[in-house]
Parts: sequence; C-alpha cells; structure tokens
Amino acid sequence: MLIGNGALAQLPTNRMSAGVMHYAGDTVRSIRLGLYAIVPAGWKAVLPRDTEVIVLVPEDNSSSSAIYTVLNENMTLAQQKINLERGFSLAEGLNVVPDGAVTQRTAEVLTTNAKLTGGKANAQAKFYIESKCNPVGYCLVFVLQSDAAGLEKGTTALKQLVDDVIFQDMSNISPYANFDWKEFLSNKLLLRFRRDASGKQEDELELCKNGNFKSNITRSGAFQVPKEYAGKNKGTWSLTSNGDKATITLTFKKLKPITLEVQGKDEEIYVNGHRYFVGESENCE
Repeated sequence: MLIGNGALAQLPTNRMSAGVMHYAGDTVRSIRLGLYAIVPAGWKAVLPRDTEVIVLVPEDNSSSSAIYTVLNENMTLAQQKINLERGFSLAEGLNVVPDGAVTQRTAEVLTTNAKLTGGKANAQAKFYIESKCNPVGYCLVFVLQSDAAGLEKGTTALKQLVDDVIFQDMSNISPYANFDWKEFLSNKLLLRFRRDASGKQEDELELCKNGNFKSNITRSGAFQVPKEYAGKNKGTWSLTSNGDKATITLTFKKLKPITLEVQGKDEEIYVNGHRYFVGESENCE
C-alpha cells in the first residue's frame, strides 16, 4: 500500500517549523530558548523556509501590515537598547532608524517608533518596534511594518504578542506530557517497509476508533515472525499510555494477544524501537 505525503499523520507539536502556518490563539514554543508565545487575535504566523525570521500577517489579508520577529542571541537589555538607537539596515540603501526616543514599556520591554531613511525610502511606510529580553542572555525583536491605515491595528497586535511571550526553562519538559495517544492513533494506519539483502519487511496495522484492528504482515529472511501472525489478521486493540510512550495490546480472535511498545521521539513514531510511518485510514468506519 502506498500513501502520499499529504496523507501522513505526524505527531502534533507546537514548535515553530518552517512552512507550517499557525493561526490566532495557537501557542508556539521553543524548547531551546525556553519561551512560549501566542499568535494574536486576527493574525497568522509562519516561519518561511530558509530563513530565521518569523512573519505574522492579518488573517483576513485586510492590510499590507506585517510583523517580523527576529532573535538576537548573546544580548542584554542594555545592549539591545543601544542597537535600537543605532537602527538597522533593511536593504542596500535603506535603513530603519528610531523616530523618537527608545523607551521601556515594561521592565523587560523596549519600544520605539521608527522610520525609513535612504535614497529609496518610502515615506508612507510606518514602523513600530518592541524588544523583549530574557535575562539568560537573548532578546527578541518585533518589527511592525505597515501603512498608516493598518498602524494602529498592527501596533495593538504586536503589543499583545510581546506581552504573551513567556520565558520559562523547558529543558526538562516533554512535549508529550499530556499527549492523547488513543485519539492520535485512532483511525490510523501504521506502516513499516524495509528491504535489503537480509530479507523483507512490510507491516501494515490499521487501528480503528471503534476498537477493531486489521493487520497485514509480510516478512522474509531475518525479519520473519511466527507464521500464525503473518499475513492478514484482525481483532480488537486497547492502549495504555504515559507521556511519550504507549503500549498497544492486540487481541486476536484465535491467537494469543501481543503488545507493541510505541514511543514518540523528535516528532517521529517508533514501534518496538523501529521507525514507523502513520497514515490516515481509508477503511475504518
């Protein structure tokens, strides 16, 4: 059985991944940096491929406004203030510089209005900038670029985005702490294909939400299993879970039950220590 990439089901994550759109109210996180953020109401966010700048735009595309989020590592609040006062280059011949003083909106947030300078500067472009710094040594810079019509709405969204950023040590937090394995695996097809000089393995296990399963196991060479479990079988399944691990029990009509140890690791799924793909079932009722 072949399934296209669009039918694959991956373990859910709220980490920011390139090309994945996040919508209003979505929580995104970075374990490496130790931060949570929430996409503000009326906006959507994406990390374009081959870039490290997160971009937010209005969900209804009602204006040309955009919020750009940039990471400055090895940076203190005092150093970040100096950087904002100096301004930065947007493109060759274009610079963004403060349009007024750089002030502190809160103890950890810097703010300033800004403008474009240079021979190619668009006088109609409006900028509003905030920066929020984590005492461990990095700052996030949030840059709103807008026209006059969208400036107020964009500024409100940017402030909400900044206020909702929470710095927290997540080095010991598992992304699967409250993961619902039963919901995720219901109406799914677990797949593993392997062929090499030592043999062949083709495993298909369909887990339906109503508690029934169907399996189709083809093995040869070093990958063989007891012959009674090879070929097509069916029965019922149950599951227990704890964090990033789950145990599936398959109860056959005429065979002894077997258990499968499932684990989520780096957004991939492993069954009894082997990588499996998970697809949406087309046969479950």
